[in-house]
Amino acid sequence: MAKLIFLVLDGCSKCQSLKNKLGYFNNSFKFYSCDGENSLCDDAETLTGVETYPMTLVLDINNNVEQIVYFTDEYDKVGKKIELTKGVKGYPVYSVDQMVDYVTKL
Repeated sequence: MAKLIFLVLDGCSKCQSLKNKLGYFNNSFKFYSCDGENSLCDDAETLTGVETYPMTLVLDINNNVEQIVYFTDEYDKVGKKIELTKGVKGYPVYSVDQMVDYVTKL
C-alpha cells in the first residue's frame, strides 16, 4: 500500500466517518488535524481549490506528494485523475466510501 496522510478537521462528520471506515482496514493510518494553522493543509487547499475535508495525500518513495484525493461537487471531474501542478495529480471523489475504496487499493 502507498504511504498515505489523511488531513482531517475535528468535529467533521465526513472525517470521523473516514477514520471509522479506515479502522476496519488498518489501525496505523496517520491523521493530521487541519484545525488552526497548518501549512500542509493550506497547500492542499491551494492545489485542489477546495476547503472541504477530509483530504488524502499520497506520497512517493521520497515522501513527496504525488496525488491528492479530495471531495468535489464538480461531478464531471469525479473519478478522473487531473493535473493539479507539475508532478501532483488530483483525484476528486464525491463520498467517503469512494475515498476509502480508492485509497485502500493503492
